[in-house]
This record gives sequence, structure tokens and C-alpha cells, in this order.
Amino acid sequence: MKNSIKAILGAIALTLCFNSVAEAKLPATWAEFKQEYQTEAMTPQGAVTMLFKGIFCWTKAVTTKNRQLQIDAGKMIRYAVHSETPIESSSVYSTFRERLNDPEYYYIFRSYCQGTSVENSYQMDPENFSLNLGKCNDEGEREGKKYCQLFIRSTGADLIRYVRMTKFQDGLWYTTTPHCVYLDTRKPKTYIMKHLNDHDPDYD
Repeated sequence: MKNSIKAILGAIALTLCFNSVAEAKLPATWAEFKQEYQTEAMTPQGAVTMLFKGIFCWTKAVTTKNRQLQIDAGKMIRYAVHSETPIESSSVYSTFRERLNDPEYYYIFRSYCQGTSVENSYQMDPENFSLNLGKCNDEGEREGKKYCQLFIRSTGADLIRYVRMTKFQDGLWYTTTPHCVYLDTRKPKTYIMKHLNDHDPDYD
């Protein structure tokens, strides 16, 4: 009985923790993104939403073979993570870059959006999405910068994840430790079905 109550309370707590979402639509250009960032990134939640806008602009560029949009998306992501070097050449973000360039991994990014699941293969509309965002734990201030951990839920992971956010002297927040954003999750149902018979010569 006690375990059942504890499980129910845990589920309620998780729901309450992630009842904060940020609706988003994709910018058309780098200039539009940067202008929007100046207002949206006044909060950690807005800043991480802007990062995902850059991510979905990149995935859109790859799938539509839009080279200019991909160049712009690279600038968006670089700006959002406050990287001194371009994402395209950064060794720090090599895994991030590989997954951005491979549509088979796009389910990872989609899994952070409201309404997705393994069963629906993380289907969502990148042009109009909402992130599952939780609370932000304050980590204090050092050398004029503020830090916090922003919890973000992947519908393909059991454990709650977080990104580390930094508020710089310009008054804006940036996703300075975004690694969980491209950390793998459970494979979507379509992927599982596609690879179910890889071992069977009849399906070669």
C-alpha cells in the first residue's frame, strides 16, 4: 500500500515538475533568430527553446537539402551554446554534429517535445513544438555570471535530464552544457520494426 502511494505521489510530482512548456516556431534566417534571442533568452527556458529552434532548423536543412539554412542553423546553435568556434569544426561537439547530420538520430531531439513517445516514433511538428521543461535549480553566481540547472524531460528516457545554463553579462541565458540534448534515448517503434529482421537473409 505504501509503495503504491509513493508511486502515485512520484507520478504527480513528475507531472508538476514538467507542466511548464515553451511553444516555439522556427525562424527563417540567422538574423531573425538572433533578433528573437535577445528577448526570448531573458529566461533559461526561453534560451533552451531557442537552442532547439536552431536544432530543428538544422534538421530541416538536412532533410530538404537547403545549404543556406544549414549555414544559418550552424550560427544559431553556436550562438545558443555560446561556443567560441563554429559547431561545424568544434571537436567538443563532434557527436552533436554527427547526430545533427544523420536523420536516423533525429528522434533524440524530437523526444524532448510534448506529445512524443516511443510508440508514436516521437512524431511532432518541428515548425510548432513545445518542450517538456521543468524547474531551474539556481547554482549561484561567479565572476559576474549566473548558473543554473534546467531540467528537461525526454519521453524516451526513464531518468530526468538537465542542461546547465549560464547567464552572461549581456543579461541573456545560454545553454553552455547541452550534452544531454543529443544523448541517446530508446529507439522509436519505426526504427525497431525496420531493423527487426536485419539478421534474416530473406530480408537482405
